[in-house]
Amino acid sequence: MNEQILERPKTVNNEHWQQASRCPMHAQSTEQTLLRAEDELFLPMHKRVITQYSTNESGVTELHLYYEDKEISFDEPELFAFGERLGQQSRFVAETATTWGDGYSWPRIKELLEHLIEEGILHLADTSESASSPGETRQISPPPAQSKEPRTWFDCEAIIAELTGRPLEMGYLELVVPIFRVAHIALDMEGRQVGEANVFPDRLRLDIPTEWSACPFPGSRYQNERPMNVTALKSMKKHWSQTMAVLTKIREAYLRRFPDARQGLTVGHLECLSTLVLALPAYLLMRSENKVNNGSLHPVLSNMFRVTDGVRMTTHQMLIVPAAEATLSPDTPITSSEIYQYAERNYVFQSAHGVCAGPKAMIEEFLAVLVDGKPVEDMASVKFDPEVQDALDAIEPALDYGLYGLRVYVIVLSFWTLMSRTYEQLWKILESWPERGSVMLNEFKQIIQIDVKNLQADTLLATEDLRSNRDHVQAGMFEKTSRGLKLPFAEETLSQRIAPVPATHHATAEKVLRSALSQCFGKKIADDDPTFNRLIGCLINYFRSEQAIVKAACEAQGFINRQLGRPAPERDFTAADINLYSLLIGDVKRLPLLSELFYEVFNLQVVVTQNNIEISDRIAG
Repeated sequence: MNEQILERPKTVNNEHWQQASRCPMHAQSTEQTLLRAEDELFLPMHKRVITQYSTNESGVTELHLYYEDKEISFDEPELFAFGERLGQQSRFVAETATTWGDGYSWPRIKELLEHLIEEGILHLADTSESASSPGETRQISPPPAQSKEPRTWFDCEAIIAELTGRPLEMGYLELVVPIFRVAHIALDMEGRQVGEANVFPDRLRLDIPTEWSACPFPGSRYQNERPMNVTALKSMKKHWSQTMAVLTKIREAYLRRFPDARQGLTVGHLECLSTLVLALPAYLLMRSENKVNNGSLHPVLSNMFRVTDGVRMTTHQMLIVPAAEATLSPDTPITSSEIYQYAERNYVFQSAHGVCAGPKAMIEEFLAVLVDGKPVEDMASVKFDPEVQDALDAIEPALDYGLYGLRVYVIVLSFWTLMSRTYEQLWKILESWPERGSVMLNEFKQIIQIDVKNLQADTLLATEDLRSNRDHVQAGMFEKTSRGLKLPFAEETLSQRIAPVPATHHATAEKVLRSALSQCFGKKIADDDPTFNRLIGCLINYFRSEQAIVKAACEAQGFINRQLGRPAPERDFTAADINLYSLLIGDVKRLPLLSELFYEVFNLQVVVTQNNIEISDRIAG
């Protein structure tokens, strides 16, 4: 399962702007802008400037200005005033910038302003007036929805078949729909989908009357081309006190299970906690007894889901997406202020179809409660509606559901890491193979080579460092689920849980694979051919590992089914079924499954379930 992340554009290299001013800004342009003191300058969309302080590895305080795809850094304290005032300007006369701080001379300020002009940050008023025009009058809204009727996951088999061409029993739902997205398609009591414009799967999003506008809030969202959901903001304000009170109750329940988090949340704890907040409405919707019917979910719960999902996405990006910043360890302490600043400078307040609708004060209050544990004002006086009280009574089983869902999620994620490593291993073997192969072998080599290049060029699993980091993050989350659920085998690690276990049918599968590929390669290959033996060993180890992941995931899914009162599925879940998630996303870059390649290139069908690895001739038709 791969997250769709909106990355902040790469920053300008600022290392050489130190010749005269020693300010660490620099312009790559070699053309000099001749600026006069009386020239008028303007900063288009100046409210998008984000001003943040940080401390570097040497303990030096720096000021950073983030604007569009640029980052401007100051490490000299005497220039901090200049930087702060710059971010507040929409239009000014050049020479007035000398008054923004103490001791600024015109030659020094002139050079800084000229560099900013050359970088396209500042503009001369007589050359680019149109760039300052705001976008308040734009008519914006998400693209039209594709679905006409509300759906629920109790119709899972039909929905998955419609969207992917392959049915899936509801007893396998959380294996292909992450726990934090299960509630997305549901309607609340206001007739709004929990996922709003970001419903997953996107093809189940409904066109619901909504008031949209361009975002008026300063920061990365200001006047963005993506719309702001004003209707959602009005609902959030209406139910705010109950929402914050419920959030506090869930946080308290989390701390009872993870007492070490009382000393302060880490990034790993915050990702776990935010996911469990999302699990509460999902549990109410998916349990068999006393379930909340579609259209009956209280807005307190849907609003809480929407605002918390932004935190989950932010922590996920912090942990595994080295876009503009290095990833953080799950054990890194985190505060509400740090979360907010990260979200601003990394454009997390923007999604595919809209921007966050919350004013800064509301976001900060929410984060203070969730992250810092700030008490809710007049908590004792908050009166819960009956539907909200029913949800509070279900917090503990909902946390169990969420933890098992997280367990399934990290196990399934291991599938993609395994496949990435296997593709690289296969290419190392095939690359060294003497040029004496059949048409099928050469086609297989060519496909693997192309796919490895694509893997290494443009994915979040492109390098072993990225994969190892993903392993570390997933292992930490797996350990948390064991602890939070108080499992009797809590000491078992993720790597131990998904390690292949020898079985008698593995020898049979290897024998069939060896025989089939010998024929496909055009001639009988001797058993002692080292390259061929390496290839067979790599493939059979992959299929055995695939099987171990499927087995571990299905066992965790079994706990979910029993907790929700679902019937056990009748058909076997296959390793290929994991890819249904990619099909639900739609246009997503991914490696082809090896079973797909075997089917396409060698006319072989490979089916891996938790109890068997079956390799056979392709079924005609």
